[in-house]
Amino acid sequence: MRKIMDETRVEELIKLISELKKENEFLKRILKDNKIKFKTELIEEEYDNNQGARILPILITKNLASQFFARFWGRMDVYSQRVVNKAGEIGYYPQCKNFWLPRCRRRPEFNYEGKRKGTTCLDCMLQNWKEITPQTIINHLMGKITIGIYPLLSDDTCRFLVFDFDNHTKKSEQTDFSNEDEKWKEEVSALREICKINHIDALVERSRSGNGAHVWIFFEQPITAEKARKFGNALLDKGAESVNLQNFRYYDRMIPAQDYLKNGGLGNLIALPLQPEALKNGNSAFVDDNWNAYPNQYEVLFSKHRLTAQEIEQMMTEWSGINPFENRMNVKNARNKPWENQLELCKEDVHGIFRIVVSNQLFIDTLNLSPRIQNQIRKMAAFRNPIFYKNQAMNISNFANSRFIYLGEDIDGYIVIPRGILSSLVDRLKEAAIPYEIEDKRQNGHKIHVDFQGTLRDNQRSAVEHLIKYDNGILSAATAFGKTVVCCNLIACKKVNTLILLESSSLIDQWVKAVENFLLINEELPTYKTKTGILKVRKSNIGILHGAKDTTTGIIDIAMVGTLYGKGKFHSRLQDYGMVIIDECHHAASDTIQRILQEVKAKYVYGVTATPIREDGLDKINYILIGPIRFRYSSRERAEEQGIEHLVYPRFTRVVSPRTKKLDINEAYELIRDDYSRNNLIVEDTRKCLDRGRCPVILTKYTEHARLLHAELDGYADHTILLLGSTPSKEKKVIVQELHNIPKEESILLIATGQLIGEGFDYPRLDTLIMASPIAGRTVVEQYAGRLNRDYESKKDVIIYDYIDIHIPVFDRMYSKRLRAYKKIGYHLFQEFKPDLSNSHGFIYDIDNYFETFKIDLVNAKKEVIICSPSIRASKVNQLIGIMKSVQERGVRITIITRHMDYDKYNDGSIHAALSEKLINHGFDVLCFETVSEHFAVIDKSIVWYGSMNFLGREDVEDNLMRIVDVELASELLEIACEGK
Repeated sequence: MRKIMDETRVEELIKLISELKKENEFLKRILKDNKIKFKTELIEEEYDNNQGARILPILITKNLASQFFARFWGRMDVYSQRVVNKAGEIGYYPQCKNFWLPRCRRRPEFNYEGKRKGTTCLDCMLQNWKEITPQTIINHLMGKITIGIYPLLSDDTCRFLVFDFDNHTKKSEQTDFSNEDEKWKEEVSALREICKINHIDALVERSRSGNGAHVWIFFEQPITAEKARKFGNALLDKGAESVNLQNFRYYDRMIPAQDYLKNGGLGNLIALPLQPEALKNGNSAFVDDNWNAYPNQYEVLFSKHRLTAQEIEQMMTEWSGINPFENRMNVKNARNKPWENQLELCKEDVHGIFRIVVSNQLFIDTLNLSPRIQNQIRKMAAFRNPIFYKNQAMNISNFANSRFIYLGEDIDGYIVIPRGILSSLVDRLKEAAIPYEIEDKRQNGHKIHVDFQGTLRDNQRSAVEHLIKYDNGILSAATAFGKTVVCCNLIACKKVNTLILLESSSLIDQWVKAVENFLLINEELPTYKTKTGILKVRKSNIGILHGAKDTTTGIIDIAMVGTLYGKGKFHSRLQDYGMVIIDECHHAASDTIQRILQEVKAKYVYGVTATPIREDGLDKINYILIGPIRFRYSSRERAEEQGIEHLVYPRFTRVVSPRTKKLDINEAYELIRDDYSRNNLIVEDTRKCLDRGRCPVILTKYTEHARLLHAELDGYADHTILLLGSTPSKEKKVIVQELHNIPKEESILLIATGQLIGEGFDYPRLDTLIMASPIAGRTVVEQYAGRLNRDYESKKDVIIYDYIDIHIPVFDRMYSKRLRAYKKIGYHLFQEFKPDLSNSHGFIYDIDNYFETFKIDLVNAKKEVIICSPSIRASKVNQLIGIMKSVQERGVRITIITRHMDYDKYNDGSIHAALSEKLINHGFDVLCFETVSEHFAVIDKSIVWYGSMNFLGREDVEDNLMRIVDVELASELLEIACEGK
């Protein structure tokens, strides 16, 4: 319900009504002066409850069917048909001439536990689609069948654009994609209004279920799907100036849903309208503004104007630069568009004062705001869904994924968006000179008597100073920075009761110890009643909420998020606190923490994390909910502060993928997990580390792998400890306690599954990480490497053993990602153990800085250069020929290893063959193989360049290379890479 308005607000609204009346009269005079007729009153036709009876029957002829399909012209070589099976399940299936033949994959014998196995219809060797014929359309219009068409033609063009307002959640096909609420009607009405304003003759169809709709825009001739979709986006962007778009689902509604067909795909299908069975109920029918079906369905269909390519181009030109949603969506590799400044708010869009209520969220009063500024505000709580675009690039279905993620909603005349946006919103209001008013309804909590009893380092003190300037925000600091200490100091500064939110129970003890050690709490111990009604006193002012345990005090409480919010209910104390701190706040994108942060009213909300970047790209949710990063301390800064070497030891494995099949990711992991030679390499490396007095931890993805390695290494160290995910919590605590009690003169080997040595694990003695399973992504690398970041008196350096499975492309690509991560967090490479590790560094290069060093190495070659580049291109080949001419004259032999011309995905066979021939004619040895995935160069059997860079092919901004001088490594790499070739 809306709040009771004060006198100032009433006067403001009276003034606004007066201005609108004057504007209305002025516009009416213009209409009269130009002799344009208008209605003085809007007369709304009543909704007819008998929709089916409104529709006039019509004789279906071949000519009528032809005219009908001329509007809905999709692919002619294939169509889908609606099928209801014996169990009553509904689906649309592409029709094949070989359906149900003995080897058809749709037959029951190809079912497994209710699921199809083997190849799909798209990959089936029997595939032979049925074409659409005039009789197919006639059968649909006569009700004999119900068909769906594929709008995206084989040349990537289309003849219409349709906005689909059906429900496409999982299993919705069983209700003919019926929506579960009435919001779709508001969305359709808004889009219809946008089309009217922009003189687009759209046609609205109520879909088969009666609880959904399609909005059709027809084209005179085929245009590219890319242009059609850009036109659809531009139409929505233009409409956002004058019509309220209360969510971002409009951008998910367009069909065709992609610009291009990939790998022989068919694209999205859509059911054809005017199916007689549904028409009986007024569904699958075209409707007017009042949702009444038109009596003559075909007459209204044929009357609709079809847009020409010239009209579309003209409209898009006129609308260029108007893009309030698309701006600043941060698409990877997208060009900046500085002329798009639609997030710069306009003062004229606000009639009076811009009002914000700050409570658990921001409540923006829309009474005096124009649609344009309302849509701009909603945009601030939205961003592109990275999962959608990743799937789109990989040609994976986005059936359940939205193009945009929007964290707001409209409630009772307010736009409701998360509090983390407040400072950004206020900045934009100030820039536009818009007067604003903030009403603070947050929970101040109650004062507590607490003092800090510790000493902050300079960087920790700086972090506190940056955080306390604001009521919210994130501290991003590497492992071993002392984030819990900083948070304790924050509590002492703010002196309000505090709730600490945890996602992992392994952090509870760590937080309890930190609060006990660094805070002096001068509060009476609170009382509580037992189940039998006995009044007792708590043993501590620090409460814990975890599972069935609830010792919360309302002073300083530590709570697991899953216990604080579960089964749709929040804990009763949630709104009592004046400050909330979220540890490992990169988890804020989870549904549970989102719900908590959108509910909590505490005045102060802070988050802390070592890795704010999420691999799924959803880290923007953290900033929208909690606020921006207020202070940053990177892993590279931590490495420099430690003052010791941080090194990566690359170890090439001999694991080979079977050539008979392409492995999926799980099969690839199983292959390396069970490989004897690879495991033996890990075991021998671990033994050597222990022999040198190091303290290693082996991390693996699989429990079975951890047990296997433990069996091989048990007894080699004084203490060999196995820590698994299946280990009971109490037992884990005992193991961790035993670790801390081991005398420093006794050797330790820790073997664990990766997730257990992640957040919250603290054992400073570790100095070596044996990465037994490949991982990818900066976040995970930084988290694992962080286990070595703790200070320890005898720690002289830290080393990561990284095992590179160069013959398995998916793992080779993972190593390239790790290489980028190592560079960012301040690690170097080294090639062999020496008593003094100084001067044994290798270096990590990227596309911007590798070439000059690489060129020097080539020019200085004395005997032999071997370059392995799966792909080759003319510019790189010509460049190499020029560089190596003088080198060849000195008698240096140069060998190029590349893919056979039939397997170069970037060049056609003739171009590849011509480039190979050119290299041979200039004195190069060229070896071509069917399978070449490695990227390396070896110079004089001692200098190694290895990574993701195509030395003679296309480069990418994400590519990295390592350079190491190591005779043994060079020999090993050449032997492994050329094995089997």
